[in-house]
Amino acid sequence: MKAGTLPSPEPVPNRTTTDPARPVGSRPAAGTAGQRVLLVDDSRSIRTLLKIYLMARNFEFLEAESAEEGLKVAEAESIDLILTDFHMDGMNGADFAAQIRANTNPKLAKVPILMMTGDPNVAEVRALGQKAGISAFVRKPVSCAQLMTLVDTILPLPRK
Repeated sequence: MKAGTLPSPEPVPNRTTTDPARPVGSRPAAGTAGQRVLLVDDSRSIRTLLKIYLMARNFEFLEAESAEEGLKVAEAESIDLILTDFHMDGMNGADFAAQIRANTNPKLAKVPILMMTGDPNVAEVRALGQKAGISAFVRKPVSCAQLMTLVDTILPLPRK
């Protein structure tokens, strides 16, 4: 393998994966897969990169291209962690986090939220996110190690 290249990843399960053993959107059998992560970012390439970075945790991924779509997915599915971008068309990541925190479902309202941004005004974006109730914040571009450390901190591995 050349320096600076990534190995070809194994297929990463997501909401659109079709497995004949289970319907789309259903939870995998106990012990066969990890926790469920909702990726909310208007960039497909960023969502794909996040999945590659988080492959080691055996997450099941759900995806949304906007905060509005993310709210619908979060309300319809069981979610263990949300990773959201700050800048998106329509609702931004801080407003999305505030909507999650205000949700009437207490389990959803407590889901850890990691907000990411490439905005040069990091202090302002971080303050907005903290006011909205985010669990962690990271500036893009994020490294694999940095992301894994944050995720491991806010969402420990499930006990067996």
